[in-house]
Amino acid sequence: MQSYQTLPNRYDEMVGNDGTMRGHWAMCAREMDSLGWEGLNRRAQAVEKLVRENGTTFQIDGDADQQPRPWQLSSTPVVIDSASWSIVEAGLKQRTRLLSKVLDDLLGEQRLLREGIIPADLLWSNPYFHRVYHSLQTSTHRLHITATEIAREANGNWLVQSDRTRAPSGLGYLLENRIITSRIYPHLIRNTKTKRIASFFNSLRDHLRSLAVRERENPRVALLTPTSGDYRQFEDAYLSRYLGFTLVKGADLAVRGGELNLKTLGGLLPIQVLWRHISDRNCDPLELAPESADGVTGLVGCLRSGRIALTNGLGSVLVQAPALMPYLSAACEYFFKEPLRLQNVKTYWCGSPTDLQYVKDNLDQLLIRPAYHIVGDAPVSAANLSAAARSELLAAIEHRPHNYVAQQHPTYSTAPVWHNNRLEPWHVSMRCFQLSTANDVEVLPGALARLSDDENDLDQTPASGRLTQDCWVLGEETADDQNSLLHPASAPVSLRRSGDELPSRVAEHLFWMGRYAERAEAIARLLRTVLLRLNGERNADELNELPRLVAALAAMGQIDPDYAIDFLNTNFPRPEDILPRSVFDPSQPRGLVRTIELMQRSAMSVRDRLSLDAYRIVQRISDLAKLPIDVDDDGANLIRLDELISAFLALAGVTAESFVRTHARQFLELGRRIERSDHTSELLLATISWPAKDDRVVCESVLETCDSLMTYRSRYMNLVRLAPVIDLLVTDDTNPRSLRFQMDEIVELLTSLPSVSRTVGAGPDERIALALKHELVMAIPAELSKRSPNGTLRQLEDKLRRIIDDLPTLSDAISARYLIHTGQQQTLTGVATVLPGE
Repeated sequence: MQSYQTLPNRYDEMVGNDGTMRGHWAMCAREMDSLGWEGLNRRAQAVEKLVRENGTTFQIDGDADQQPRPWQLSSTPVVIDSASWSIVEAGLKQRTRLLSKVLDDLLGEQRLLREGIIPADLLWSNPYFHRVYHSLQTSTHRLHITATEIAREANGNWLVQSDRTRAPSGLGYLLENRIITSRIYPHLIRNTKTKRIASFFNSLRDHLRSLAVRERENPRVALLTPTSGDYRQFEDAYLSRYLGFTLVKGADLAVRGGELNLKTLGGLLPIQVLWRHISDRNCDPLELAPESADGVTGLVGCLRSGRIALTNGLGSVLVQAPALMPYLSAACEYFFKEPLRLQNVKTYWCGSPTDLQYVKDNLDQLLIRPAYHIVGDAPVSAANLSAAARSELLAAIEHRPHNYVAQQHPTYSTAPVWHNNRLEPWHVSMRCFQLSTANDVEVLPGALARLSDDENDLDQTPASGRLTQDCWVLGEETADDQNSLLHPASAPVSLRRSGDELPSRVAEHLFWMGRYAERAEAIARLLRTVLLRLNGERNADELNELPRLVAALAAMGQIDPDYAIDFLNTNFPRPEDILPRSVFDPSQPRGLVRTIELMQRSAMSVRDRLSLDAYRIVQRISDLAKLPIDVDDDGANLIRLDELISAFLALAGVTAESFVRTHARQFLELGRRIERSDHTSELLLATISWPAKDDRVVCESVLETCDSLMTYRSRYMNLVRLAPVIDLLVTDDTNPRSLRFQMDEIVELLTSLPSVSRTVGAGPDERIALALKHELVMAIPAELSKRSPNGTLRQLEDKLRRIIDDLPTLSDAISARYLIHTGQQQTLTGVATVLPGE
């Protein structure tokens, strides 16, 4: 700790101005000293490992085409003493009550506007205001969950940087940060009497449930997440699973008879409380933004009828506008007859002539921000602009002054971060969270801390920074161990079996997750079979089975399809020269890496339905696929394929043993069985159905690829003949790898799904599956093994081609009957303006 150097003119959270350790840091400092640099490095590596295993990712807002990046968490916490936190807590409680009062007034009596405390133009020029918000009366307050960005000045005072009142993000990441740091410092977090955060989430769950106007004993609470490409994807799945809420998207919901319902395979289920994580304007394409794909048509009507509780209320976005900040002090005096306990960073709204003149006179000392939104556009420092750009900015401000605010450059305290094998002081900003209930405001005892070694990084957006930290707020007493999200033991509960409560969107993602997982495993198995032979004792020219295996790779889209044509493939590079590079090529649209990527995307879309163990396996598979390929080390590539196949088997095992036997598992299994039928048929068609110099080696390689070689040898020893091979892989109803077994499973799964039509008899999907099953039941292996005059297995080939041709039709029939395929919404009102940050 002696090497830690604070920065001049900055408040350091660990070291005082006199260079001595702050008292509340003493225990943490001793722990870090005892660990040494090796121990701190191990802690940092453990954090990275946990983040990677848990699949904790973050996606830049609006950057839907980019892969989510790993969450960045410091292995050292930032520690706040109880005295400092009591000041923050009191100020945040006051501020939360104030913002709630201001919002209710702006959407109600508007006394603040009439008495000139807030300029009326500030509201009317706000592009996020909508007259619908004013017409919605509510029996409860509109703001339930809010967040506040705070930072310390050099003198140690706290300043508010911004407010988040629409649908504040970060709670899920804060929770994940605490869970990870408590695992790497389990004794320290207890010994320092760090306040626990579980009670806040307990209160959050109970409060949202209490908002229900019907079914109050056990209401259905849904978390509405954006449709796609949003930075909230991980967090929303994480929170919904932790709190026991249903994660939904707009397409999952429907309004019927003035009530909001969840569309499931078993019918409509009423929703009593909706926790929205989408923008206000996007909530209802009928009355708000017609272009919205995130909302629910008719939701505003439900709110008017009082049959649904919404948090946060529509219009809550208005009080997070930076333009409001200069007027909050006066509003606080008006409502509470007391000053603000937490002052704002000095802010000037250019819609005010006085403020505009000040901004023009002091432009080079200020940051210029949009007046009404805090997402997307980064602030501009006029001092860093060229003369031409400065003149352009000033002209823009003078042209539309209502659209701009100016703020003083904020200063940030510093906190120790383990970086480059030492503790370094990095600048820190903290996002605090508040829950406003009917009687009080509860402040989460901690924060999501953002850090950067460059102070200017934290000015960019409320999501900027290079690292995050867990914030430990020290208490006077040991935290209560009993806080949890479990109901009281005495609470009565009705026993249930879930089943039909599956949205068709979720069923679709599970279906395709199963298909992609099975497809990727099949590719890995076939590639391993080929590489094992190419790296054996025999030369490639001596491998009679190699042409057929390469043809199978081509049929599955892993290499050039012309390799499947005998008279063409002699003009191409030798297989040993292109494998495994071509299969591990991420640009291959049907390649292994791309298939695994699609599997992970499907898994991410249903993350709230997967156990942590299952998702960790998915993450492990993804990590293995992203490793660089070593074209000169086939041994390493074979080890990598072994690990991939083992991970796929682990995924299949955990889903088989941990998934409750409901429709969720049925659709996952349907995807797996259809895909296994397809690739097994393709493999057999490209291999044993063709004439070969040596049937034995071809059959053994196919049995090995299908994980059935051991079973074959236990039955027939080393006697390899076509008929028993075909029986084992095609007609054997006891072999989980055979085509017959897949069709039996598909028929059983389809039969157990709910009927969604009123027609009598089997549906189109069931008829196709039954017909394919009948083909396999009636098949005679001895007949299928007879070669025609040209050496092919004509009867087997015909059956395989029919299966290959009918499986896409079966998949389409299942999709048409059960799964969502919603097209682009069309409106009759033209294209509405899309606002920044919405």
